[in-house]
Amino acid sequence: MSDGGRLARALSAIDDRELRARKAAAILGEMPAPLAVAALSSLLRATARHSEAVEAVQRALHGQLTGALADELRAAAASSGEQDVLALLSSSPPSRAFDSGDPGYVDREMASHTLGHRKQLARGHDRDLLMRLAHDQDPSVVRQLLENPRITEREVLIAASRRPTHTAVLEEVFRSRRWSSSRRVRKALALNPYSPPALASAVLSLLTGPDLREVLRDENVRPEVRARALRLLSRRSGK
Repeated sequence: MSDGGRLARALSAIDDRELRARKAAAILGEMPAPLAVAALSSLLRATARHSEAVEAVQRALHGQLTGALADELRAAAASSGEQDVLALLSSSPPSRAFDSGDPGYVDREMASHTLGHRKQLARGHDRDLLMRLAHDQDPSVVRQLLENPRITEREVLIAASRRPTHTAVLEEVFRSRRWSSSRRVRKALALNPYSPPALASAVLSLLTGPDLREVLRDENVRPEVRARALRLLSRRSGK
């Protein structure tokens, strides 16, 4: 069994997605960096067979690793030429940066509420308010909104697609237990030029071929993200 297969087997016994990501980070932290990169590369090439394990390591690489470990893995991936692993560990900025002068609200009423009140509203029942709060630029408000069982994919897509937006808001969508597995939400994150390349690269593996081709055609997406989309398409077609 390959190193990637052993990593997938270790993760497959864990049902909870967040615990699975933490376990992936722990396993990677215990392995020598070159061996960890080899295991990751092997696993990423077998997405179709190990989709849950791939998702776990992507979440681990994007948000669970310490800075020192991420640096070690990045150096090992660069040394071995493992571009897919490098893409998931990218420290490059997004294509576009949020203008600090933008208040981040779509109407005056939302701007008049305190942060605490907006967080309370995000836990509420009013569908009109929930949709308007999907534009909020405070990640703590978006976190409350994503945990609200009354929201639908429509509100989540607003948060994932909004431009301009803060990186921290997109990070909350990516970390959502309920919504990060949605293909449409993943596609919105990949296409959003305010997504950091590491986040955008992390959502590509589970997208469909047409989705990847759309990412490939979008010049607002960072070149390294489009390059990973191309590698995924080529691998799936056997080229």
